[in-house]
Amino acid sequence: MKFGKKALYSMAVIGATLLAACGSGAATDSSGQTANGEDTITLKIMTWNNNPEGTKKEQEILDAFTKEHPNVKIEQISATYAEYNERVLTMAAGGNLPDLLWVQPSGFGGFVENGLLTDLTDKVAALDTEEFQPGVLELGQVDGAQYAMTRDRSTVQIGYNKDMFDEAGIPYPEDDWTMDEFLEISKKLTVKEGERTVQFGIENFYLKELLTAYGTSMLDPVTAAVKLDDPQTIEAIAFSQSLVNEYNVQPTGAQQEGLSNLFLSGVAAMRMTGPWDWIEYEKNADFEFDVVPLPVGSDKGTQSPAAYLPISINADTEYPEEAWELLEFLTYGGGQDIQAEIASAVPVVNRAADDVLSLAGAPDNAQSLVNQLSDGSIILNTPYHPAVSEVESKITALIETLNLNNTPVEQPLKKLAEDLRKEFKLD
Repeated sequence: MKFGKKALYSMAVIGATLLAACGSGAATDSSGQTANGEDTITLKIMTWNNNPEGTKKEQEILDAFTKEHPNVKIEQISATYAEYNERVLTMAAGGNLPDLLWVQPSGFGGFVENGLLTDLTDKVAALDTEEFQPGVLELGQVDGAQYAMTRDRSTVQIGYNKDMFDEAGIPYPEDDWTMDEFLEISKKLTVKEGERTVQFGIENFYLKELLTAYGTSMLDPVTAAVKLDDPQTIEAIAFSQSLVNEYNVQPTGAQQEGLSNLFLSGVAAMRMTGPWDWIEYEKNADFEFDVVPLPVGSDKGTQSPAAYLPISINADTEYPEEAWELLEFLTYGGGQDIQAEIASAVPVVNRAADDVLSLAGAPDNAQSLVNQLSDGSIILNTPYHPAVSEVESKITALIETLNLNNTPVEQPLKKLAEDLRKEFKLD
């Protein structure tokens, strides 16, 4: 009988679990050794998943590794998402950075610049890299070197209320719908009573996601060159402003004040969403929902930004080989075959791509996400530059002001682009 890679990985995890459960002689004694004489070690992994349920699910995945490696214990160290990057730097300065760490893209460039992360290039070269979905390895690279491996990757799509579409007699959008089609549908699904809007076509169309759909970005994701004054970027930002101020298919800040999740409450027909939202919609929505990729805004076809989890190894870990074994398990090996079921984390290996279809709350068109994982349309849209957070903060502040005042965008964007090039020495 022939088994595929996924089956072999799954059997290895199950077999190790059974051996551990049957008392295979790998139990540790009070001296800190396994029964076969191996010294036990503790690997620490730093995460921002500091809610009890999330921590429990992550531990289930980690426990599958320790059952295969009974000489290893794994301890999770948590920090809040907002304070995470600062906490990493503080712990590194104190010499107590954990062996492995989740990495936020905003901090990635700074961590590499400060020499905190292990160069994994040679380790990764020894793997069957064809097993990774398109674009996955690049998410962990800085200047061509591999400093992280991606545990899970997904993207945002447009979630839509099928009942509202049915009531309005509007066909459901196709996977290759255009930005013009999106706007026309949004207009039709926006409902007013007098001067008051009681139903919006779209709850939110975040700026970075819109720019990606238009085939552009604030900064070039590879070179960090400023793209704020590119014609395509200016067009996309002007379109974003028009959704709120000209067409009012998306609520203004004042219209949304005091409200949360207009989509779930039935006040908006569409919403930017990801698989992390599916289970909530299945449980709490009193309507049928489905998903579709972001509308096409350029000749590059469907494009959407990667939402992903890179994991790195501390450059000063005392256990580099064991840390690599754990990282490989999580991002390439058996962890990939169990994470969708346990933690609803979307795998990054080809053999497990269809696991998306069985995620909790998966809608009818979940296949569209599988297709995007496989066709290369999920892309990096933020460079790993040490100043990226500060630069994006300045850009976002300007655009929010322009939207609030309904000010033409071209000249202010061009001026800010030049200021950023000078201040941060960007191209």
